[in-house]
Amino acid sequence: MTGLLRCPGLCVAGSFTGLRVLLLCLLPHLCWTVSYKQGDPVMLYVNKVGPYHNPQETYHYYTLPVCRPKEVHHKALSLGEVLDGDRMAESLYNIHFMENIYRQTLCTITLSEKEVDQLREAIEELYYFEFVLDDIPIWGFVGYMEESGFLPHSHKVGLWTHLDFNIEYNGDSVIFANVSVKDVKPEPLEEGGGVVGHGAAVGNAGLSITHTYSVHWYNVEEDGSCDDLDQGDNGWKIIHTDVFRFPPYRSLLCAVLGVGAQFLTLATGIIVMALLGMFNVHRHGAINSAAIVLYALTSCVSGYSSCSFYTQIQGQRWVWNIILTSSLFSGPLFFTWSVVNSVHWYSGSTQALPATTVLLLLGAWVLVGFPLTVIGGIVGKNRAGNFQAPCRTRNIPRQIPGQPCAISVELYYIFATAWGREHYTLYGILLCVFAILLSVGACISVALTYFLLSGEDYRWWWRSVLSTGSTGIFIFVYSLFYYHNRSNMSGLVQSVEFFGYSLLTALVFSLMLGTVSFWASLAFIRYIYRSLKMD
Repeated sequence: MTGLLRCPGLCVAGSFTGLRVLLLCLLPHLCWTVSYKQGDPVMLYVNKVGPYHNPQETYHYYTLPVCRPKEVHHKALSLGEVLDGDRMAESLYNIHFMENIYRQTLCTITLSEKEVDQLREAIEELYYFEFVLDDIPIWGFVGYMEESGFLPHSHKVGLWTHLDFNIEYNGDSVIFANVSVKDVKPEPLEEGGGVVGHGAAVGNAGLSITHTYSVHWYNVEEDGSCDDLDQGDNGWKIIHTDVFRFPPYRSLLCAVLGVGAQFLTLATGIIVMALLGMFNVHRHGAINSAAIVLYALTSCVSGYSSCSFYTQIQGQRWVWNIILTSSLFSGPLFFTWSVVNSVHWYSGSTQALPATTVLLLLGAWVLVGFPLTVIGGIVGKNRAGNFQAPCRTRNIPRQIPGQPCAISVELYYIFATAWGREHYTLYGILLCVFAILLSVGACISVALTYFLLSGEDYRWWWRSVLSTGSTGIFIFVYSLFYYHNRSNMSGLVQSVEFFGYSLLTALVFSLMLGTVSFWASLAFIRYIYRSLKMD
């Protein structure tokens, strides 16, 4: 059972402009500082429960027979929190800043036989709960299960009826919180609705269970530290009159390059924002919000890059190119999300988005993303110059003679962060690794392009995109391996979520790396043919 360390945020300076309103609505963690005085109440929200090995299969905490207020009040959620399946509601826990509590009674509830069986089923499926204290998530298991022996076989299920909250603070701020059950015995739940133990009593109307809790405050002083070209092979010279011959499906190629440039901008922006502490990196909701906002705002990058290069290589249907660019990723995303969300809705999971959220996301794309793509495309078309080719291309293509790679990437920690409960916070290292990935991809593309040209094959355009863009296939294949050999995920809801978004992730990496490898190959080809002396 654990919690997370709070990271400091950065405030947005300047007047309360429309853009800042949008950022504050969608990125509530951009500037998040809460100060307390001794004795001030600290609200603990209950959030969600679900099978531990299926992080995306979640349900509201109050779907279980647990202590709850007579009138449930829900917390207003940000877009990122809704996308993360959060459904926070006020709890009965009475916590005050810097005030310790020992064995405080939370409530006494009477459970029917059906409710006891519901708890047993949840515990047997390793249900965990998530609470949120001062925007810090806290996780713990609903109960305890133990199986031992073969003959005789024992199967014990127990309910945690007491929780110890350990909270650390610095000055007037809460910086860490977790919950533990150390030195606490679970209350055994017998099959068929029976309960045995000092915290439960059998009554005529049902089974009475008393829940208690303790709160321990720790003061932590900050110390300011932070842990946190072969000249012998001349085959490529022979094809100088064909190497800049424009490829087929040029509109699709430019759309790939445009969306890839957008995701390069998006990924770099998120990593830099996380590195600067501009949102709470421990909350997936904050990252989701940042990704949505930046995706919408960087749509102009895809439109500009795609239409500009499309015009340079003499593309005529620039309107179709803009439409293709805007739908190249959003189309597969919408289809995948529709399937995943339908499964969540059918299963009653909190990951199913409400209709208002769906309309908000569609509105963000229709009113922000698509118009910016169009504007970027028009600007790119008008500002595009001529394609700079150092060699003249002849009218008749030459015949291509007959033509006579290993990449290893450790993806475990990335998958453990995205699909498990690990949290990666070394964003400085991540930025370096991201730069190395792009550099290696560019170098591999240049090398493969050189070998291709040396074989007198001038069809480098699409092959340069696919040379490292095909890494997305490797990522999806690894996702199959991770699902079956490194995780314990199961069920229709989790499987559809995992494989749907794994496909989208593979597509994103293909677009990004394909874009980098293409531009690297183009720069390399321009350089070597500019240096080539022709008769």
